[in-house]
Amino acid sequence: MADPELRLLRYFVTVAEERHFGRAAERLHIAQPPLSQQIQKLERQLGAELIDRSRRPIELTDAGRALFDEAQLALTHAERAFAAARRAATGQLGQLRIGALQAAVDGVLPYVMRAHRRQFPDVRLELSELNSVEQVEQLISHRIDVALLRGPVDEPSLTVQPLIDDPLAAVVCEDHALADQQRIEPALLAHEPMILWTRAAAATTYGDVIELFRMYEIEPPIVDEVPRIQTILALVASGAGIALLPTSFVNLGRTGVRFVPLEGQLPHRPLALAWRTVNQSPGVRGFLHVAAAAVPQYLDDLRGHYPQLGVTPRASRR
Repeated sequence: MADPELRLLRYFVTVAEERHFGRAAERLHIAQPPLSQQIQKLERQLGAELIDRSRRPIELTDAGRALFDEAQLALTHAERAFAAARRAATGQLGQLRIGALQAAVDGVLPYVMRAHRRQFPDVRLELSELNSVEQVEQLISHRIDVALLRGPVDEPSLTVQPLIDDPLAAVVCEDHALADQQRIEPALLAHEPMILWTRAAAATTYGDVIELFRMYEIEPPIVDEVPRIQTILALVASGAGIALLPTSFVNLGRTGVRFVPLEGQLPHRPLALAWRTVNQSPGVRGFLHVAAAAVPQYLDDLRGHYPQLGVTPRASRR
């Protein structure tokens, strides 16, 4: 026995609602004889008479009444399924898996996610905090869809697009002699005790700090290397030394410290978006568009709360 097509169920439900083949045919925009033939086809498939045609208006048989309620539910669920598929195909429904560095999580990413939820409320965002190497690996293995990382990324299957500058800033104790400076020249750090974020915890930031030392030919004393940001900030607040951290971490709002921009040329590894080049899904494209549009608001708020940073709304455009 063949399963009835949804089209046949729709024809039957319309006839059952109208109790009249002519009115049902008008609603369905078909001629009456073909409609009668389709109902007969459905009855043959089910092996049961559904409509008592001897009565006026026509009536449903016991089998017809049993089918009517379930057919209505089936059509409703089918419409929901079709609508969900159409919404998913346009990026309005589904799930997006995001990987992000801690600097992104503590900086621009909440702005991006909030803007995305306003525009795509039925898309579930799944966030994993990962380092750049882990993000590249998970992009390649299809475990995440979009990454917020720092380059360089040597993987031909990925597209990498700079999103926002996030330069190193000097983090000093609030009563340090340099705390009131508008900007600090790196050369002034040559003899300052320095607290580093460990290479294992943040390879790109560690590399940027070492590169900065080389660029300005300074060798400040390293008093500690620490794996956790909050511990670094606590040590700086205690006066144990100065740290060099991405500007985004000013959003942690640690009391007792001050983030001061650095003067001159700096290592340039902006926070970037990365995704599999072949992945041109509406969900990914929608996230990339929202991310670029959210950056100016983030930078405006950052400048409003921390005017000493002097940030300007500079974001790349697709």
